Amino acid sequence: MSDIKIILDQVLSDEKLINSKSFKGIVYKDEPIIRTASQLNKYSTPKKIKEMKEIMYLPEAYWKTSAWLFYSQGKFMEYYEDNFVYNEEFTKYYPCYRDLSVEQLRGYFTWRKYVRNNMIQRAPLPFVYIYIYELLNCIGFESPEECFIVLKNFCKEYLKYDNSVKKYTENWLIDFIVYYELSPELIQDVHDIMYDTSLLTLMHWDQHNDNEVFQAISDLSSYQIKESLYYKTYPDEFKKVLINSFKKISEFFTAKRKLSFFTNLFGNIVECNHNMFQSAIFYDRQPLRNCEFSINEIHNYTCINGRWSCKKISGNRNKNSKLGDLVKVVDSLLREKNNFRYKLSCADVSKTTMKLIQNAIDEYYAEIKRIESQMITIDLSKLDEIRKSADITREKLLVDEEEYEITEIFVNKKDASEVPCIYPESQLDKDEKEFLIALLYNSDFMAIARKYGKMPSILADSINGKLFDSFSDIVIDFSDDGPYIINDYLDEIKKCFIRSKK
Repeated sequence: MSDIKIILDQVLSDEKLINSKSFKGIVYKDEPIIRTASQLNKYSTPKKIKEMKEIMYLPEAYWKTSAWLFYSQGKFMEYYEDNFVYNEEFTKYYPCYRDLSVEQLRGYFTWRKYVRNNMIQRAPLPFVYIYIYELLNCIGFESPEECFIVLKNFCKEYLKYDNSVKKYTENWLIDFIVYYELSPELIQDVHDIMYDTSLLTLMHWDQHNDNEVFQAISDLSSYQIKESLYYKTYPDEFKKVLINSFKKISEFFTAKRKLSFFTNLFGNIVECNHNMFQSAIFYDRQPLRNCEFSINEIHNYTCINGRWSCKKISGNRNKNSKLGDLVKVVDSLLREKNNFRYKLSCADVSKTTMKLIQNAIDEYYAEIKRIESQMITIDLSKLDEIRKSADITREKLLVDEEEYEITEIFVNKKDASEVPCIYPESQLDKDEKEFLIALLYNSDFMAIARKYGKMPSILADSINGKLFDSFSDIVIDFSDDGPYIINDYLDEIKKCFIRSKK
C-alpha cells in the first residue's frame, strides 16, 4: 500500500474523528471522503490539447509575442473538434488558449464545432472572442474572402445573444477588408461606411436627387426629423423646404466663405495613426509591408514599413448637432408660418442662416401660389347644361329635308378648254354640287348640309378629295370662320359652274 493510502486510512480510522459531532449520524457511501489528485482528475486531457499546450514551452515562445503564440496554437488546432459539455460562465480579458483550463478548452472546441456547422449557441464571452480572433487571423479557412463572409455573418447572428461584441466587431470588419485588400463593397452596410456615404451625399449634394439629400440629412442630423409632429403632418412641404434651405446655405458658403458649408458642419479630412485590429489578438504576418487602400473619397489607409495611418473626416461618428440645429430652425419657422398648433423654439443659428431659411420658405409658398393660379378647374355641375346645349346643336344639324331652290349645273363648252376642270357631274354627288355652289355664291351652305343630314366639314372634305386630282390641292378651306373656297381657285371653279334657275 502506498504511503498516501496509509495516511488516509489512519485519518479515517481515528476514533476521535469518527465520534465527533461532524461525522456522528452520517451514512457513508462507498467512496472516500478525501481523494488523491489522480482521483480528483475526473476528465482526461486529449492528446491534441496536450501537444498544443507544449507549444508554450518551445524556445521561440520565450522571445516572440503572445499574438504569435495564439496564431501558432490556433493553426495547430485549426480543424480539431471535441465532444464535451461545458456550461459554466467565466470572464477573461483578451482571452487566448493558454489562459483556458483543459475543460474550458474542450468546451470551446466543442462549441466551435457547432458554430462551424451553422448552429450558433450562446457561450461564455471568452469563447466568442477567441473564435473571432481566429477569424481575424484567417484560422480555419482557405481564403480571406471566405473567412470574411463567415466573420460578418457570425457577428451579425451573435448580436441576438449579446450585442456588446458590436463595439469592436464593426471596426474589425473594416480593418479586415483593408489588411487583406478585399473589395470595399463588402462593408457598405457597416455603420462607419454608411456614415461616410451620407457624408459624401451632402458633400456633393448637387450630384444627388432630393430624396438622397433628404435621407442623408435625416441620417446625420441630431434632430430627429421623422419624430417631428409638423413633418408627420406635412412631410412633402417639410422635405422640400429643408432641402432648399440646405442648398441655399451651401451656395452662400461657396460664394462668400473660405470654407464650404459641409466643412463647417463636419470638419476636414485628417490623417492619424491607426492600430490595425485594435483590442484584438492579431498576428501580423507582414510586419514590414507597404501599401495604400481606399475605401472611398474621404476614407483611406496607408501602410509604410508596417506602420498604418488612416485619413478620414475628423471627429466622432455620431449625429451632428450643427445640422440638427438647422433642421430644428426649419421646423420652427414652418410652424410659425402656418400657425401650427404646437410651437417650437428656434435653435441658436446665425442671422444669415435664419434669413436664408426664411427665403427658402417664402420661395416655396410663392411657387405654390403661382402653380395654383395656373390650374384649370372644371365645374362638374355644369356638365349637364353643356350636354343639353350639344343635343340642341346636333338636332339643328339633323333636321328633316326642307325645300330649297334647286339649281342646275352645266359646263360652258366655250370656256372649258381654258381651265383645268373635269366635268363635275361625273365627280360630285348632288349634295356636294349644291354645297359647292352655295359656297361659290355665298348662299346658305348650312341649309344645304341640314337638308342632306351631313356636317359641313364632312361635305367639304369629300369635295376636296374628289377635286384634288384636278387642282392638285384642296379647294375648300375649313377654318374657325367657316368653309370657304380658296381665292386661287375661285375663278377657275366659276368658269366650270354657271348658276341658273329653273
